[in-house]
Amino acid sequence: MNRLERYYLGEAGWDDFVKLYAEDFLDENAHILSAKLNGALDLAIVIYGKRGLREAEWWIEQKVPMLDNIRPLDCLDDIELLKRLRECLMRMP
Repeated sequence: MNRLERYYLGEAGWDDFVKLYAEDFLDENAHILSAKLNGALDLAIVIYGKRGLREAEWWIEQKVPMLDNIRPLDCLDDIELLKRLRECLMRMP
């Protein structure tokens, strides 16, 4: 198991990362995706920025190897898994 959450940069690092994407991707599409992510606008902005809206909607439902085959949607209600998801997103090209 990767356990990416061990390498999570923390809230300040995440907030800075989100700001980079918010400049270009904080729009109606981010809000649409956010509704599917239990209102997590920060995650929606980054996932939309990395994947585009259609692929993002598909991706959040898939088991992701980098998340140890957990779906991004399954990471939302557990703080350690949320850190894993955030670290995964920060490492994605």
